[in-house]
Amino acid sequence: MVMERLKGHEVFSFLSPKEIEQLSAASGVVHLKEGETVYTPGVVASHIFVLLKGRIELRRTAPGEEGFLVDDIVDGGMFGVSSLTGLERYILKAECVKDSEVLKIEINALRRILDDNPVVGYAIQQRISQIFFKRYVNAMESVTAKAR
Repeated sequence: MVMERLKGHEVFSFLSPKEIEQLSAASGVVHLKEGETVYTPGVVASHIFVLLKGRIELRRTAPGEEGFLVDDIVDGGMFGVSSLTGLERYILKAECVKDSEVLKIEINALRRILDDNPVVGYAIQQRISQIFFKRYVNAMESVTAKAR
């Protein structure tokens, strides 16, 4: 089941069958209940996630505050991608706001594949950059709307 989920995702479509098999061995499907926290800022960034079903919110938080909504992840969306940018720790809070099914991918296994295949690595990093840019634009639009 994990192999099929990886093959069917646009970001991992660049991988060969052997690479999909390797990544599948370092991945698993996790079921989350509404209200569960996936990760918090400062936690070691050890996984990247793909939301298969449900809803996850990414927030920039401060102690004692709900935090600023950075992104609302829906089916097929990726999160935890800071782990691929060289950051060692997550910078946002990821919280399940609807019962969810998540594909959890061990980042070191993915890095090994990307290091061994720079063309695939470039294509995947390009997609990750697009995700970050979309989040930045959405956050700026939200700040602008609140300032009015």
